[in-house]
Amino acid sequence: MTTYVYNEHDENQVLTIRNKLKKKKRKRRINFVLIVLFLIFLVIFLFGDMSKVKKITVSGCHLTSAEEIIERLPVKSKQTYFFKVNKKQVETEVEKMIFVEKATVTKDLIGNIKIRIKENNASLYGYINNILYVADQDGIFEQDQQQKWISYVQRCPQMMNFDEEHFQSFVKAYVKLPSVVQNQISSIVFEPDEKDQTKCKLELDDGKVFYVRIEDMEKQLTSTNYYLVIQSYPDYKYYDYLGKNVYVYN
Repeated sequence: MTTYVYNEHDENQVLTIRNKLKKKKRKRRINFVLIVLFLIFLVIFLFGDMSKVKKITVSGCHLTSAEEIIERLPVKSKQTYFFKVNKKQVETEVEKMIFVEKATVTKDLIGNIKIRIKENNASLYGYINNILYVADQDGIFEQDQQQKWISYVQRCPQMMNFDEEHFQSFVKAYVKLPSVVQNQISSIVFEPDEKDQTKCKLELDDGKVFYVRIEDMEKQLTSTNYYLVIQSYPDYKYYDYLGKNVYVYN
């Protein structure tokens, strides 16, 4: 019986090499086509409707309106590309809105955005040119032309005779006052004159009256100062905080 021994020279080496080159070229073509198809799909996905925000939902609203929050957002459903949505930026924008203490934003894998808010409360209200203005506990204020919050804010101190500029500056100072002071105030009247342009009258629940200046109010009405003055001069009605001094009289 004859035994066959393989010899590489028995095959056509040129044909073998040619076949190997054809296989490599075919593989490169397939890889190239796959890469091109992937890039085309990626471009379509990134810049087509598939990659845009599908839906935005807001929960936790009682004083606020989910529709108004969504309307004010820079992110829009079916318009904004999902990969461009910055959660921290959206949270910051929502927290600038009235009655929003904190916002938490989450995104899912199919393009939906969910916003969960924690609300705070109203602190002050007043009318300027017959338009209701409402301020929250963070010092954010807003016009309420439809007066949708009127029944809610009437439990808060009312500000009277203010223009918008001094309304804003007073609110920013007021929200920094200790709660023990805020809880005693029933109304605030803006009473400026030529020499005293930021003077305000604070009417307290017990009938006492404090006169303060907006720019000094935060430093003057600390918890310690409030208790010290009331306990030192309990029988007086009027307390005029002027600089570092307090003038008391009936």
